[in-house]
Amino acid sequence: MKIKHIALYTLIALFTTSAWAQKKDKKMSYERLRAMKINFVIEKVDLTTEEESFVWGAFEAYETRVYNKYHKKMKSLRKKRLANIEEVSEAGANETLDSIIHFRSEKEKADREFMDTLKSKLTAKQVLEIHVAEQEFHKKMIHRSRKEKKIP
Repeated sequence: MKIKHIALYTLIALFTTSAWAQKKDKKMSYERLRAMKINFVIEKVDLTTEEESFVWGAFEAYETRVYNKYHKKMKSLRKKRLANIEEVSEAGANETLDSIIHFRSEKEKADREFMDTLKSKLTAKQVLEIHVAEQEFHKKMIHRSRKEKKIP
């Protein structure tokens, strides 16, 4: 009878540890998501190998710049100032809004420079195809996220 219990406890332990391990794998790293995005875009647009390596490098530089100049700073701003919005004074709110506008303008500047970089070696049609593929990737990821969370 004790042997039956040991086998049962072992099975229960295996199932619970495998369930915990699966939960940890669900969160995707920023680097993996960025690589998936670049690969998706490059697959969608018909490019030569030289153009692909150029686009890969341009995307890497752009994504790094946007992450450092926009996403990182906005995340910090959300944690520090927007978490306790009820406690923010009018002067603090104005300062926060100015910061948001500044960060958004930095992102727009990076977007323009990225497009100009792409246009320096690619045709306008290829740059437009890259933009459309990037938008398609974002839609696909949002749909995937909603599907995983079972949101209609």
